[in-house]
Amino acid sequence: MKLYEYEGAELFALAGISTAPCIIVDKPVKTIAFEAPVVVKAQVHSGDRKAKGGIVFASTKAMAATAVNKMLKSIIGSEPVGKVMVAQKLDIAKEYYVSLSYDTATRGPVLAVSTKGGSGISKAQIFPIDLTLGLPGFLTRQHLSDANFPSEDILRVAGVIEKLYQLFLRENLVLAEINPLVKTKAGEFVAVDSKVITKTRRQVEYMGGDIAILASGGGASILNIDALLSAGGSPANYTEYSGNPKAEVVAELTKQVLSQHGIKGCWVVGGTANFTDIYETLRGFVEGLRQVKPKPTYPIVIRRDGPRQKEAVAMLKEVGEKEGYDFHVYGSETPMVKTAKIIVDLVKRKK
Repeated sequence: MKLYEYEGAELFALAGISTAPCIIVDKPVKTIAFEAPVVVKAQVHSGDRKAKGGIVFASTKAMAATAVNKMLKSIIGSEPVGKVMVAQKLDIAKEYYVSLSYDTATRGPVLAVSTKGGSGISKAQIFPIDLTLGLPGFLTRQHLSDANFPSEDILRVAGVIEKLYQLFLRENLVLAEINPLVKTKAGEFVAVDSKVITKTRRQVEYMGGDIAILASGGGASILNIDALLSAGGSPANYTEYSGNPKAEVVAELTKQVLSQHGIKGCWVVGGTANFTDIYETLRGFVEGLRQVKPKPTYPIVIRRDGPRQKEAVAMLKEVGEKEGYDFHVYGSETPMVKTAKIIVDLVKRKK
């Protein structure tokens, strides 16, 4: 799943990578509560936004408001603009390019870097990454030197790449690109644009059992299936969603999984996330749950933790009480494998 620029920037910021101060606007405005000069950017997936009118520089608040309102009425690359980013315009000294992605030829991650970033990016130099070695600092610095990065910037750029690599692995990304990585005249290094693609999975593999499963985290989800089987449970399906999926993605997946015949219990399970909005994903789960007919009366065990978990728990409690769902909610204080036994016991008791 390809993230919007502002979503990718949020991931970068949480990973400790500096991003340009910004606000997100989703409705017409009379003025912008942000000091000019600014860059106004339509939040669409289409490439080459500047040529299509999706990136505008504004020297005053009034110009920024005009640009925002015009963009919110526009369609860029066949996609209606629903959100606009208004970001601080930086004093740029240099623009670099860095990215991490998977290469089908090497069947592993690769680092791509260039001393010329932005719209005028030249061909990047590619360095395959040996997963047994990883990307230690000395090797990153060597790659940057081989790519002719200025010696005075190598250490700082390598630091950004280290954080980006950890994010790439931790969030199971397909692509993490910063273009450009800006060096300001004050000597700061800032990710001005982001392009992030996650491995969010939407396909469901049916297994014929009676406990529906919505798992997050590839390795953990396999272990959880084993835990459920060991506890005497019968999985109805295998599905896994990673990254930071939007509520509508989770809602559709939930509806698909819970529409199976003969479901007697539901297990929503995942480890402690660093960059997944738990409230957003569980809001999506509830939206999908509401679309399932007939209304589920079986036990639903939810074991998640991470950003906005407290808000998610409060939301689930309110929905459960008002709408009559049999929620059993757990956080990191309860091991995932323990909740496997909990859902199995609840299902057997319901029978």
